Amino acid sequence: MGKLIKGGCLCKKIRYKACAEPKWISICHCRMCQKAYGNTSAIFVAFDAGQLEFTSGLPKYFQSSDIAKRGFCPECGSPIVFSYQSVDAVFIGTLDDPENWQPNGVHLGIESQIPWDIIHDDLPQHRTEDDPDFIAAGSK
Repeated sequence: MGKLIKGGCLCKKIRYKACAEPKWISICHCRMCQKAYGNTSAIFVAFDAGQLEFTSGLPKYFQSSDIAKRGFCPECGSPIVFSYQSVDAVFIGTLDDPENWQPNGVHLGIESQIPWDIIHDDLPQHRTEDDPDFIAAGSK
């Protein structure tokens, strides 16, 4: 069992916890994430399905594609979770201690990267159509 990870939404109606280390922490630059989160990218802290537990409140979900759904607080609108395949990923900004969780995965959806949003790390970069997880999800 890893360090207890906790977080929640802006209004505090939704709270979650995970007792496992994240599977990965990655940054997505795809156009869908830009639209869904109103930012140039989204940083996801991913867990295997079943490792994330909502301890108060539940997100409302929007099925954003054939393979993914996005959960948000129905009260304050905070984006909380992105689920696809066997992964539940929370947004790093919803963690109680985001400063302790640096990205260690990849940059996804790099084909939609905003040119002035400069990447300052050496993490691998994948176009959506070249991402192995995306390819696997689409083949199911």
